[in-house]
Amino acid sequence: MFNSEDVSVVHVWKSADNAAGVTGDSINMGKAHKVVFVISHGALTGDAVLTLKSGASAGTETTAETFHYRLADGDQAAASADLYGDWTTSSSLTLTAATYDNKTLIVEMDNDGLTADQPWLTLSASSAASAYNSAAVALVSTRYPAHDSVSVLT
Repeated sequence: MFNSEDVSVVHVWKSADNAAGVTGDSINMGKAHKVVFVISHGALTGDAVLTLKSGASAGTETTAETFHYRLADGDQAAASADLYGDWTTSSSLTLTAATYDNKTLIVEMDNDGLTADQPWLTLSASSAASAYNSAAVALVSTRYPAHDSVSVLT
């Protein structure tokens, strides 16, 4: 069981048509054990490429990290929307519109899987799509849980 004092909730990128691509807020994994990104996809009319890159400072995307991910079995509102496929790994995930349209994607990264001396982690999606409607939230298992926890964005 977890609660909001154990997990920081970070609004990584806002719900929008990110057809030109989107780069989320960087998370300082030096203050965290693990991060789980929840990406809610709406209408997708073209493919996007999702990466998770580490760097030595916020906004620096130096190394593409290998992450774990799972995709919802069904579209939003379907009975299978809360069921997920098997874990898979990638360092550059193509989000094929026909597969990811209206589905939730879970992306996970442990602190100990990051490149040495690159504690900042940035989720991004480059897109040539005419529509890439999505929002992303991170659930961060912090090293210092508290009622008013330490920011993982600074």
